[in-house]
Amino acid sequence: MNVFAYYNYRTYLKDYYDYRKSVHRYFSYRVFAKKAGYTSSGLYLDLVKGRKSLTPQMIPKFILALGLSEKEGRYFQLMVDFTHAEQSESKQQIFEQMSTLLPRTMKRLTKNQQEYYSKWYHVVIREALSVLNVQEQNIQDLALFLTPRISIPQAKQAVRLLQDLGLIEVVDSYYRPVHKTISSSSEIAPLFVHEFQKQMIDLGKNALDHFTVERRNVSCTTMSISSQGLERIIRKIDIFRKEIVDIVRSDEGESMVCELNIQFFPVSKEKDIK
Repeated sequence: MNVFAYYNYRTYLKDYYDYRKSVHRYFSYRVFAKKAGYTSSGLYLDLVKGRKSLTPQMIPKFILALGLSEKEGRYFQLMVDFTHAEQSESKQQIFEQMSTLLPRTMKRLTKNQQEYYSKWYHVVIREALSVLNVQEQNIQDLALFLTPRISIPQAKQAVRLLQDLGLIEVVDSYYRPVHKTISSSSEIAPLFVHEFQKQMIDLGKNALDHFTVERRNVSCTTMSISSQGLERIIRKIDIFRKEIVDIVRSDEGESMVCELNIQFFPVSKEKDIK
């Protein structure tokens, strides 16, 4: 079990248990509890399910019971802090400390993902290269094509980054996108994607002032619903988003790059229904 492949200690504990159980049939929550020096055989499952959280006092005992080395133990402790952190700023700070302990190959994967989502125009430029015929000599066309415009140095830097990440290539002397994804753990992705989403939401606010209603669709609906209604709406939004993706995949003759932001979130606490 490679602890460095994880960023959420609950997921790690779940996979660790499943692995040990597959190798040693006698392994159980009770066996681990005895090894870690606590009495409740249900604590392990409570941690995995998120019903309880690992306390600072318990961390050294878990590190010992998991058989982690000193470096792995430091990583595990940071992973607990990362899982418990609620603010993105705190998660980012802890992640930076975790990154210093990662093996070189895994460190490169997370760095690539972080760089790609650090600027909104990295993602937009990748799409724009399906629309424009851009070479090194006319990268200024790419900078002027975006709304809002970016500088020529920013466009050059973005093209270099996308090439380094293998997300674009030169085809018939023009830069073209490669249909591949940034490979990294799905657990860490939200940390970077959320910052990208915030930038796109800000661009959505600016669109109200810069585009006519014929070029945009922005609406707000405030509603009171039940928990079941909330879940149904979220599922419906997922279906709608997939339908949009299907339209994009079958589309031809692309002439612009657009952004779709779907926002649906609570604006109140939830009342207890008894």
